[in-house]
Amino acid sequence: MAKRRLRFAEQGFSLVELLIALFFTMVLMAGMANVFKASLSTYYTSGETLSSVRRNRMSVDLLIDDLNTSCMYLTDLSTTPTVSAAVPPFYILPNMPIQKDGAPVPSTNDPATADELYFYMDQALGFEGTLGTVAPQRTASELVVAGVAPTVADNTYTINCSDNASYAKLVAKGQVFIFKDSWEAAYIQDIPNAPTGSSVTVVAGPAPNAAVTGVGSAGLPAKAKHLPQSGVVFVQPAQMVRYRIQILNLDPANPNGIPCLVRDQGNYDPTTFTATAPQQVIAENVSGFKVYMSTNAGTSWAGMQASGTPATYTGFTNGWDQGIRAEVDAQLAASGRPDFKSTRSTEHWIRSVPTLIRVDVTTRTATQRTEYSAAGNTLAYRNLTQSLVFVPRHSGLPLN
Repeated sequence: MAKRRLRFAEQGFSLVELLIALFFTMVLMAGMANVFKASLSTYYTSGETLSSVRRNRMSVDLLIDDLNTSCMYLTDLSTTPTVSAAVPPFYILPNMPIQKDGAPVPSTNDPATADELYFYMDQALGFEGTLGTVAPQRTASELVVAGVAPTVADNTYTINCSDNASYAKLVAKGQVFIFKDSWEAAYIQDIPNAPTGSSVTVVAGPAPNAAVTGVGSAGLPAKAKHLPQSGVVFVQPAQMVRYRIQILNLDPANPNGIPCLVRDQGNYDPTTFTATAPQQVIAENVSGFKVYMSTNAGTSWAGMQASGTPATYTGFTNGWDQGIRAEVDAQLAASGRPDFKSTRSTEHWIRSVPTLIRVDVTTRTATQRTEYSAAGNTLAYRNLTQSLVFVPRHSGLPLN
């Protein structure tokens, strides 16, 4: 007799159960995707914000160092340099149009206007030197007693530039070197010969405008003996510095360019500013640059309205002379020093009046995101403003 086979029911999930499991899995995955997207967005936005903070901090630090050299006069400590009212030693051009290659800003996403800051300085180079062994040189009094004219040998000096051959190559015609033992200045009138290692030989002479303006080295022979190993400071005299925002083509993927805070420098000219040194990019993605002044300890700021918003005037005549400078005059008239109630008596007034300078630098993120817009549905930048408020080192430090 054959045995009966028992048929067991097939085991597994039904179609309905699979669909329900798939539904809950999709819901869970959607939630995890949103969490991942939020985490990724936070990662990107946090990194971009930190980058903006670093750019802000870097630009402010550089501004502090540079502004501390504004109106620093080294070549003649008894006489202020000759400047013109058209190009004063310290001034601000508010609300100037930002340009790219000499044309208006091409993109509506970029800032349209910002301030321009200008200041005069004698720039000490970043190294010093010591006098080497030279032939006996006659002083001016010795030449008068002897009744003879100075020779080239009396005006020739060999200087060791901090035992660094690279520094020696930076010594150039038009610079001034100052003897630290007496602070006597000498103008380098000829192109120096090729350095020998870290030593360079220079011929001193009268500064080009010394006889015209009465300022600057009248040339050697020296008034006193300068012994070997005496310290020497190198100075690039009569420099003018400008800070402003400019659109630069730094990113091939962005044809509109990037707004950058740039530093330009050139030899002082009484009629106009002309940059002669290579341009320096201080920070990228800078969307705002404002400069204010106060001579009443920050009670009010020239260049800022009572509401706390920037003034709207622009240019040199309306913006600086009749705008910011006129407001500084009003501050001085109300609470200035007894001997300084106006800036109109001298273009070097900032050397006699302690003046607070406030600089607001606004940087933006490198990328536009919807997370940065108020509505959350349009692309926008996130902006961060950092303020620098201080008295430059040479402000309120008169020469006499």
